[in-house]
Amino acid sequence: MSGERTTTVRWPWHRRRHAAGSVAAPAVAVVTAAVTAAAAALQLIAPPAALAQGNVLFAQGFHGNVPDPAYPVVLPALPSGPATTNAACLTATGGAGPGLHSCADAADPPGAGALRLTGTGDYLTGGVFAATSVPAPQGLDVRFNTYQYGGTGADGIAFVLAAVDPADPRPPGTLGQSGGGLGYSMAQAGHPPAGPVDLPGLSHAYLGVGLDVYGSFSASWPQGRDCADPPFIGRRMPGQVVVRGPGDGTTGYCGLASSAVNLESPPLNLEGPTRADSRVPVQVLINPTGTAHTSGTGAVVPARSFSVVFTDLGGVQYTVGGPLPTVPAGLYPPGWLTAEGTPRQLAFGWVASTGAATDVHEIDDVTVTGFTDVPVLGVAQTAYAPATLAPGAPVTYLVRPSVAAGVSETRPVTVVETPPAGVVPIAAAGEGWECRPPAAGRISCTNAQTPFPAGRPLPPLTVSATVTAGRGRAGALAVTPDDIRTGSVVVAYSDDAVPAVATLTPLGVPPAPPSGLSATPAAGPPAGGGQVVIAGSGLAGATVVRVGTPEQQQAGTAVALPRCPAGPAAGCFTQDASGQVVIAAMPPGAAGPVQITVVTLGAAGSAAYTYQAVAPPGAPRAVSAVAAERAATLTWVAPAGPVTGYVVTPFRLGVMQRPWHLSGDLTGVTVTGLDAGVPYTFTVTALNDSGAGPRSAASAAVVPGPVPQPPGGGCAVHRPGRCARR
Repeated sequence: MSGERTTTVRWPWHRRRHAAGSVAAPAVAVVTAAVTAAAAALQLIAPPAALAQGNVLFAQGFHGNVPDPAYPVVLPALPSGPATTNAACLTATGGAGPGLHSCADAADPPGAGALRLTGTGDYLTGGVFAATSVPAPQGLDVRFNTYQYGGTGADGIAFVLAAVDPADPRPPGTLGQSGGGLGYSMAQAGHPPAGPVDLPGLSHAYLGVGLDVYGSFSASWPQGRDCADPPFIGRRMPGQVVVRGPGDGTTGYCGLASSAVNLESPPLNLEGPTRADSRVPVQVLINPTGTAHTSGTGAVVPARSFSVVFTDLGGVQYTVGGPLPTVPAGLYPPGWLTAEGTPRQLAFGWVASTGAATDVHEIDDVTVTGFTDVPVLGVAQTAYAPATLAPGAPVTYLVRPSVAAGVSETRPVTVVETPPAGVVPIAAAGEGWECRPPAAGRISCTNAQTPFPAGRPLPPLTVSATVTAGRGRAGALAVTPDDIRTGSVVVAYSDDAVPAVATLTPLGVPPAPPSGLSATPAAGPPAGGGQVVIAGSGLAGATVVRVGTPEQQQAGTAVALPRCPAGPAAGCFTQDASGQVVIAAMPPGAAGPVQITVVTLGAAGSAAYTYQAVAPPGAPRAVSAVAAERAATLTWVAPAGPVTGYVVTPFRLGVMQRPWHLSGDLTGVTVTGLDAGVPYTFTVTALNDSGAGPRSAASAAVVPGPVPQPPGGGCAVHRPGRCARR
């Protein structure tokens, strides 16, 4: 603002003041005698010549009585403590229903309200997160206003960042500790709200920016016992802006930077008597890139650094910053970090709390942009399932990922489907999608056929699942269609895009189930491998074939064969011109009857099939051998029944030699590499899916002959004193 004074604390443990508007100036104008000479001598980092700003990733004014649905928000649960209900609400009148809505005492007209995190009640905690994370590697520019007023000065407001699983980019479900932890940090035992044991902080936390009126965010107890305190951390420091680093559980959350130089620094003016008198504008810049960045406001953040720019109620602008922290090994799960040790995806939100001392805590005018334009993904799906869901019932999801208008996606896109409890994914398929086996209750597929144009859908994806809980299973809770509608979650993400999450799944109407199904042949060996054709009605649009016993079908452990992406192959099925389902190679199975279940869109029908056990083969008969040059040609008569191969065993002077293993139903072979002039006999053993049969009687002995010698004395290669073969 015009005429405001500015103070910059560029790196941890340093503080300085300079004239308004001089962020880009190389000189420092000292406007207060409270600054040390060393701090005044620090030089400002010159910004790049060009300003840069990417597309909007999140925007909420919070002035109305409902949030803007284009950028949804969630209300995380609170940790155990005095407060049990998330106190966040909107001060504009007229909003009701689930999620974020109007406060009970809302008094502002719609269009003039704010997001109230807490009122002035004792021991309140409120927090709001964006419903979806944003990509961090390209940099983030976060802007908002805070308002702290009307109470006795406690505790404060925090802007918090947490790493999330790229495959599930939803924010943490529970906030960090209230009071001095400001909803970000843990709490050591003996310090409220902790009792005799340490209490965990925000899960997979990365950065917490606390505008701390009461001052406990500067103390040494809202952090892990592994932290080494810098000069500005150690006791309660009222009126400071403090940045804490990565943590999880009761580890980490160490102090990184502060508006305080040391424990004697005076408080800043962050709290006022009314909302109109307490506005503190804040800008948080996260720059993991290798070059310095100048935002649209002119604020500069060096490469691989963070910067917090705010203006206190006295019109003094401050900048608190430092290097981005590298996450310690093992703090987050594998795959969540870039090669530089920073999160790939960041969830973000705002939290405030009160204790015995209180304030109203509010924010508004929130925007989050990238440093550069990034792709924005979308995803929607429809589920098909029977009206009554018993164990073994099919659930089919038709997933439709897309890229929003603006920036095309040049990286592979991954879709992850997570059905609700009591439903397990079994297979997925779609043109261009490479799908992995289900794991941990979800299934994922990646499409690398880039680029994906902006404003266009990606190829659709079909995910097949099976109900495993219901009235048919003793002691199990029944799964209902509404569980499918509200409990299914599908995610689309990439390395560089804003991910998409769909948590509400419309239900489609399944077609009539396949009926009158028959399998040809209706039986086969336990080893599988043969072709089976399923005929019947209602097979059009088949999505998956399940092969297994009724118990396996109900438990979701039957073999699942998705539609083949490119013609007949093992592990999938095709449909011929007449609509029959063709399994090119039956999977192996235990001997006994099974069901071959064909699933269309949430409808299923079955054909009977039997894996027939076979007896081991008998012994081959009439084994004969004819000598050849260092070889012998064998013939035999095959035993009755199926044979998949043979083992031929030579005996040299009665001593067994290395066996020959043969595949197929053969009746002869030439054994080579034998020694000339030495008698050999041979036995033959037949094999099938049940194992090896008895060994045949030995052939008559034969004596292989020598290799014919070339003309000229019989030596192929002459050596002094001897003759060597080639």
